[in-house]
Amino acid sequence: MNAAEVLDKLKALDVELAVNGDRLRFRPVSAVPADLLAALRLHKDELLEVLRQRPALGLRDALPCGVTESQPSLLVAEIMAMSLAEFAVAGRVVGVVPQVLGEPVVFASDNAIVDPGERRVVYRAAELRELVGLGPADLRCLHNVKKIFGGTILAS
Repeated sequence: MNAAEVLDKLKALDVELAVNGDRLRFRPVSAVPADLLAALRLHKDELLEVLRQRPALGLRDALPCGVTESQPSLLVAEIMAMSLAEFAVAGRVVGVVPQVLGEPVVFASDNAIVDPGERRVVYRAAELRELVGLGPADLRCLHNVKKIFGGTILAS
C-alpha cells in the first residue's frame, strides 16, 4: 500500500486526517484497522509532506474547456484581467481546467455563492492566495488531498 492508497482508504472509512506539528492525527481512531495503522506509520513522512504542501495556482494558468487565451469568453477575459485581490471581492464563480491538474475545478470569489451541489473541487480566492508561489508538484499533492478530504486551505 502506498501513501495515495492510504488516503483513499481513510476517505472510504470517513476518517479525518490532519497534521499536528510532526504528527499525524486522525479520528475516529476506532475506525482505523491495524493494517491501515501500520501503513500510516510506514508512510508518515510522505503523508505529512502531502498535507503540508501549498502549491501555486494563478488565475492565468487555468482556463475553462474550449477557451484559449486568444479566444477567452467575456467572463474569463474579465477574470483574467483581475488581480487576485479584485477577484476576491468580484462575486464571480468560474469553472476552469488548470493545465497542471488536467481536470475541472471551480475558482470562486470569497463573496460568491457556489452551488451547494457542486461536485468539482472549489478554490476560494483566500485559498488561492495560499497557493501562490508554489510549484506544480505541490499543487497536485494538495489538490489530491483537498479532493479526497474536502475542506478549506487555511493560512499557515
